[in-house]
Formats: sequence, structure tokens, C-alpha cells
Amino acid sequence: MNQTIRPLWNHQVEGINRGLRQKDLGLFFEQGTGKSRTMIEVLRRLYAKENRVMRTLILCPIIVCENWKKEFGMYSKINHFDIVVLKGPGRKRVQDFLEIAEKNKIVITNYEAMENKDLHLLLAQWCEILVCDESQRLKNPDSVRAKKVVQIADLCKHRYILTGTPILNSCSDVFMQFRILDGGETFGKNYYAFRHEYFEDANARRKGTQGYFPDWKPKPFTFEVLQDRISHKAMRVLKSECLDLPPFVNQRVDVELGAEQKRMYKQMMNDYVTWLKTKDNEPRAVVAQLAVTKALRLQQIISGFAKDDAGVVHRLEDNPRVKVLEELLTDLTPVHKVIVWATFKENYTMISELCTKLSLGYREIHGDISHKDREKNMQDFRKNPEVRVMIANQRAAGTGVNLVEASYSIYYSKNFSLEDDLQSAARNYRGGSEQHEKVTRIDLVSPGTIDELINESITNKESVAEKILD
Repeated sequence: MNQTIRPLWNHQVEGINRGLRQKDLGLFFEQGTGKSRTMIEVLRRLYAKENRVMRTLILCPIIVCENWKKEFGMYSKINHFDIVVLKGPGRKRVQDFLEIAEKNKIVITNYEAMENKDLHLLLAQWCEILVCDESQRLKNPDSVRAKKVVQIADLCKHRYILTGTPILNSCSDVFMQFRILDGGETFGKNYYAFRHEYFEDANARRKGTQGYFPDWKPKPFTFEVLQDRISHKAMRVLKSECLDLPPFVNQRVDVELGAEQKRMYKQMMNDYVTWLKTKDNEPRAVVAQLAVTKALRLQQIISGFAKDDAGVVHRLEDNPRVKVLEELLTDLTPVHKVIVWATFKENYTMISELCTKLSLGYREIHGDISHKDREKNMQDFRKNPEVRVMIANQRAAGTGVNLVEASYSIYYSKNFSLEDDLQSAARNYRGGSEQHEKVTRIDLVSPGTIDELINESITNKESVAEKILD
């Protein structure tokens, strides 16, 4: 491609050098620090040594498959036809692969493709280099998908894992990723042996009693040992250490519940059921039979709606959260572009209606938006000065999306996922954010509610990751 590209950052040069020295390497680069370009530069040099494109399989979330192909075009002179994205129904993927199976190509596909037995077998026999992008998706040792990736990895000459968040829930998250990376050299091949070595059951004394369940906690030395072993095979890069970014400001805005929300929240907390007051005076039950459903119902109530037993969605008339969002958007959008993050479909509708009321141009990225429209909406937000707001879901827009034109992000509703939280925050705080004096994140929080529990859960998970990785 004939275009000017920026010079490599120092940490990328170091990553390239390590990638050439080591046949297996983890690039634990925080979101927005250029891990995919670093990987492409490593691959280019490996191909040059072999004087050919080596048979390379890149596994990644489906949303970034095309982005990988685009970045190969930006950062290499590899022929466009040598880069194949496998997509569509399983049978089509197999047929598309068979057409190039005898050739040296770069194949890009999503992790779900591993569940196709025929395609998995073909790729395992074909692959020389394996790249797993967002490798935290493979952290579960019981996952069929992760086990299938291990089978391919064990037959490869080179293996690389890329992620900014290798540890999301527990330090045990690293086992399966390293099993894929180095065939068990670092932590062995058996997860249960790994767990026995580094963890202990805090409930061991209750074993055999009614209601016993194991509670695996790291042994006193675990953090230090894991940190040392990980550093031999992986490179950790933080934005704060390698990019000249503006200050990142965290701001909490407390939002009291409305009267109806308070009543419904209290009832759901105490009884797993609450009742909606409807216009036709017919009481409608909102029921949670399980604790996980109860948590979901509580989140919905504080975000301004409830779903009754028949699955019908009802808006709550008094919703202070929308009123606070209205004030924020009114103040911010004349000068700043804003991302509003939300978890529920009904939230997208509420926020879009608010934008229409305020005569604000907006676009959306969530599960109901097609990949084609998602790309267009992202470009509209970035380039069209009339589009001031992006309404986005943390999971759907949390990977492979660049929204650095936004200097503010507002979290209207959230879930318990650390990965979703970190990925979404990185959409507008990354290389390119230096165009702003500061980047501000605003969390809307109802004190004394499940909002507090979600924030505490995310903070605790992040603390474990920092102890080992940073």
C-alpha cells in the first residue's frame, strides 16, 4: 500500500527482536500499544529467512479477522491473495481452505472454527506458525475449543499468543494459554498438576461435609513464581510506560434510584420477585428463580426497565439515570465526542431516543448491528463532525474498534467482565488519543446497589492480574 506509516515504537522493536530469538512468545501488550503490527513485523522477518510465506494460521475474534488482513496490507508487501480469511458456514470454510491447502498462505479465522472437525483436522496437518490473538479466549482448560487449539499448536514450528489481558479471573488463567504457547514447558501439560503445585483449597477442612465446595486460592509463593516464569516466555507492555498519552481521568457520578426503582429493587433483593405497576392496572410479576438471574434483574431495574414473567419489557417512568445522562450529553457534546457504553438492548433504545430528543447525531455498535454497518458507523463517528455520540455494547465493540475521536466515555450500564471493561476503555485511550488534553471515563453508579458490587468485582480481578504481570 502506498501510504506513510509511523515508525515502530521502541517496545515494538524489542518485541520483534524477542520474536525472532524465541520460537514461542507471548505479546502481553495492553490494548492500543500495537501488538498486531509487532506480530506482523515478526512474521515478515521469518518469511524473509525462509524466502517464502510460511503456512500461518491466525486465530482471533471474528470482529477482527478482516482487520488483520487490512493490517497486513498496511505493514507488509505480502500479496493480497496470499492472505485468506475463512468465514461463513463450516462447509464453505472447508471448501475455501481445500483450494489453498497445497500452498503457502496466511489463513485468518475465528476461534469458533475450531469446532468444525473437518477444518480443524486440515489446519492441524497444514499449519507451521500459529498466532492466537486475544488468547484469553482460550483460558478455560475444560474448553473443547482450547483443547483443539492445543492439538494444532503441538504440531507447529512457531507459536505466539497475543493479549492485553492474559489474567481476567484468576492467575490460573495463564495455564492453558502457556500450554498452547510452549507445549507445557513452563507450567506442564496437566492442569490439575499445575493447580496442585500453585494453589490450595481454602475449604479443605470441610471436605466430605454437606455443602462442601473447593475454593482454590494461590499458595503464598505463587505470584512471585508465576511472574518469574511468565517473564521468560512473554513480554508485558503498558500504555503508561510506552505511549505519550494524555491523562486518563476516572470520574464517578452517583445516581439515586427513583421511587419505583427503589421499591422494585428492594423487593427483588429480599424475595426474588417484584411487581410492576402497569397502565392497565394489571400487576405484572418480575421473577428471578436463580441468583444469577436475580443479579440480571437488579441491573435492569437500576438501568430503567424490567422484564416481566412473559418476557415483555416495561420502562420505568421515573428513571434518574437517563436524566443524568441527558445533562452530561447536553454539557459535553457541543465540544466533545462521547461513547455511551451499555449492556442491555433496552438501554440502546433509551439512549438513542435521548439523542434524538437532543438533536444529536449518533451511531450504534452492538449485537444487532451487522459487521458491514458496524464499520460504516465507526467511520461516521470518527470522521463526521455531526455525529457526536456512539452508543456501544462493551462486548460487541470492545475489540478491533478504534474510537479515539471520543474524549469522553460514559458507562450507563456494565457487567461483571473485567475483559469487557478493559477492552471497552481502550477504544478511545490508545495511540491517537494524544489529540486530546485528557480522556475522561464517567461511571454512573447507584450507591448501595449491585453497581457497587460490579465495580468491586472488576477492581479485585484487575488487582490479581497486576500482581503477577506488572
